[in-house]
Amino acid sequence: MAAFSLDLWQTLSAQGQHFLRQGDTRQAETFYKLALSEAQKLIDDLSLSAEYEHSARLYMTACHNLVNTSKGQGDVDAEHYYLQLAHAQLQQFADNDALTELTRVTSLKMLDVTLVGLLEFHQQHQGQHWQVLSDALVDEHVAYMAKHQNKNLSPSCEQCEGCQHYPKDVTLH
Repeated sequence: MAAFSLDLWQTLSAQGQHFLRQGDTRQAETFYKLALSEAQKLIDDLSLSAEYEHSARLYMTACHNLVNTSKGQGDVDAEHYYLQLAHAQLQQFADNDALTELTRVTSLKMLDVTLVGLLEFHQQHQGQHWQVLSDALVDEHVAYMAKHQNKNLSPSCEQCEGCQHYPKDVTLH
C-alpha cells in the first residue's frame, strides 16, 4: 500500500472544491473520490494514526464532500451511501485498540457529526420508516458512546482542533 500524503489529500480536496464552485459536479466527484481513497489509507493502516491523530476528521470530510456533491447531482442513494460509509467506517475505526487516546476521542467526536448528518437525511427524505430509523440510530449511538465512556462529550482546550483535556490540567494536542 502506498503511504498516505496529507498534501495529496489537501490538493485533491481543493481541486474538488474548485470544480464544485464551477458547477462541475462530475469533476468534483472524481477528485473527492480520490481524496476519499487517500483518507482510506489512514483508516486501513492504524500505524498512521499516531502521526495523523485527526485521521477520522480527514475521512469524515472526504465523505462529507461526496455527500454534498451527491446532493448537487440529485443522487439521494449516493448521498445516503456516503453518510452511512462515514459513520460505519469511523465506528469500526474508533473501536480499534491500537489507536492513541487522542485519535480515539477525535473519532468519537466525528461520529457525533456523522450521526447528525444521518438524522438530517432521514428527516429530509422521510421514507416509510424514517422516524423509527432515526430513533434506532440515536439509541445505537448512545449505547456505542456509553461503551466508550462518553468521551465524545469531553471538552477540548479550544486552542486547536481535536485536542483532549484530561483531569489534573493535562491536555494532549
